Amino acid sequence: MSRATTTVSTVVIFILAINLRPAVTSLGAALPDISVAGDLVAAVLVALPLWAIGLGGWATPWLCARVGTHRTVTVALVGLVLSLAGRVLGGSAELLVGTALACLSIAVLGTMLPLLARGSAAFTFGLGLGSTAGALVTPTAIMSSSWRVALGLWATAALLAQQVWRRTPGEFASPPAATGATPAAALTIHFGLISTVTFLVMGWLPGILRDAGVPPTTAGACLALSMAMGLPMMCLVPGWTRRWRNRTLLVIALATPNVIGVTGLLVAPAAAPWLWAAATGTGMGSLAFALTTISLRSKDSSLALSAVVQGVGYVIAGFGVLACGWLHTYTGTWQTPLLLVLAILIGQVYSGHVAVSRRTPASPVPHPLVVRRQGEVPEVGV
Repeated sequence: MSRATTTVSTVVIFILAINLRPAVTSLGAALPDISVAGDLVAAVLVALPLWAIGLGGWATPWLCARVGTHRTVTVALVGLVLSLAGRVLGGSAELLVGTALACLSIAVLGTMLPLLARGSAAFTFGLGLGSTAGALVTPTAIMSSSWRVALGLWATAALLAQQVWRRTPGEFASPPAATGATPAAALTIHFGLISTVTFLVMGWLPGILRDAGVPPTTAGACLALSMAMGLPMMCLVPGWTRRWRNRTLLVIALATPNVIGVTGLLVAPAAAPWLWAAATGTGMGSLAFALTTISLRSKDSSLALSAVVQGVGYVIAGFGVLACGWLHTYTGTWQTPLLLVLAILIGQVYSGHVAVSRRTPASPVPHPLVVRRQGEVPEVGV
């Protein structure tokens, strides 16, 4: 594969990955200001993206097998544009339905991109950049206009990605089919627990800080800082995952900042909000580790494996996030939900240890970032 083709593929993956999180992080940043969201609607809104992403992940292999890689991504991007624009045009029902449809589209993209990227930092860095942008830009847009305009702006970013994808010369090769069974249960649980903590931070961090007396602008900026701290981790962790021999030690190292941040939010949230935000953001490197681990299972790097790990994992995370939201509504405080998060982090470390201990022999897999040209047999290799 030529260097020009590799560069185009990397840029396209990066642009698509940017759109995988603003629909969620922008919602978390705007949630305290959304007039149509009561306590119960807010709790459902934080958990809903995870269930929708899980459901969409299961459906992705079926869709890809019938219409192909390029059309599957096109459908997902068009759906993302329409749902992000539509969810701000009405009340709570439109907001819920639009968010669910947006996350179904995100699920399709998120299931395929780790395999198309094949461990490339372009995917995880784009994912982190999109998370940061959603958290950073949205509060500013709310102050200058309204929450509807601030959330609706992200439909424009999705439209840009759709236009870039439409102009991609040729078609990306389809992800490889499964070649055998894989012990994916531990990796699935690990991914689910990581996603629980990640989405709790994206959805509830501003609310936790505001309830502790932190000014709204500072709380929003802390969320942006948290997402920004995840950026270098999203860039570095894929390489660490490939190089570290003792991956259990890496699992522990990546979970430790989250333990520090969550403990700080539990004990004294207003004492050092910037520190707790930075720690929870650094801990998001665990998500990059899980996504890279999926793509590095060379023998089993199939769309089916990605769909199972992400589909079931996000459903697990949805129940975890909803449980934390209900505990907050029932108790009126954040102490009990944060204690639950600490327990989840313990489970994250243990499941990560089991997942990296169950490795199957690797076998070479053609690089899927291949541009098909009319009349040519697709290239393989890097």
